[in-house]
Amino acid sequence: MGHEPFEQAAALEAVGALEAGERQALAAHLRGCAQCRAALAQYRQAAAALPLGLPPATPPPTLKSQLLAAFRGHFGVSAKGQLEAQAMRAKTRASFKPERRWTAALLPQWLGPSFAVASLALLIVTGLYALSLRSQLATESAERQRIAALLQEGTAHHDTLQQQLTNQEQLLKNLRAELTNAQGDLRSLQEGLLQREAELAKLRPRLAQGEREAGTLRAALAQRDEILTILRSTHVKVVSLAGLQQAKSAGAFLLYDRGTKKAFFYAFNMPPLPAGKTYQLWAIVDKPVSAGTFHTDPGQTSRLLIRNIPPLESITKFAVSVEPQGGRPQPTGEIYLVGQL
Repeated sequence: MGHEPFEQAAALEAVGALEAGERQALAAHLRGCAQCRAALAQYRQAAAALPLGLPPATPPPTLKSQLLAAFRGHFGVSAKGQLEAQAMRAKTRASFKPERRWTAALLPQWLGPSFAVASLALLIVTGLYALSLRSQLATESAERQRIAALLQEGTAHHDTLQQQLTNQEQLLKNLRAELTNAQGDLRSLQEGLLQREAELAKLRPRLAQGEREAGTLRAALAQRDEILTILRSTHVKVVSLAGLQQAKSAGAFLLYDRGTKKAFFYAFNMPPLPAGKTYQLWAIVDKPVSAGTFHTDPGQTSRLLIRNIPPLESITKFAVSVEPQGGRPQPTGEIYLVGQL
């Protein structure tokens, strides 16, 4: 069966027009059909809005009398009769006054009006005293409750203060522990600082030595760059030097750069120098001109960069002699190498 019959039944259910069996069948279908449940909800919303679409109407003038007639027919008596019966019963109760002769019969003859007045006064005083006691008891009860409340509040405040005091003591204990730890850390840091300062004091000489070595390296790099510049130049003049009797296996060459007026001297198989002696290079012009001093390395080689040298055209030859440490203005020792231009 499709949804259409159940959707029609949902429309009838929205206005309350289904029988019991039809309502049960629709409920069984709605449990498994979301589409019909949604349709029923929409129909109910539409049914609830139907009265709002009707035009307003003025009630007829006879509506009040019709309602009163229906009321009388339902209860079997008019409202006016009920009101009259109630008024009669109230009047009867108000007019009833019991006889007082029985009070005189019950009281003894010797009891007069003064006894009654005294009894009445005693009754009034007793009642007033009872009211006073009740008021006093109520006041005392209220005061006790107030005191109990104040005591309870004071106890709670005391407990709160006690808890705060406990918390403050625990906090103070923790702060003391942290302070102790911080003092220990501070001592450790101070010891570490002293140790680092001692290590730094040991490293300072090494640092100074490293700076000196770095300066030497920088100078060597600068010299290497100058030598590379000479080697790359296209205006280089090569001068060879040969060993004499004291250094037959030795030799050297000099690269002269006409552009920069600098020269690079390289010697090999040089004999070891005696103590306190050095090699000195000479450029022979009219007289020998010193071009610098040099030593040999462990491989018996020597290198020398010459930055101030006379013009090559004025030089007739180069020579190397052995001189005292620091060199001399003119040759004084034996000649080891000679190169003719």
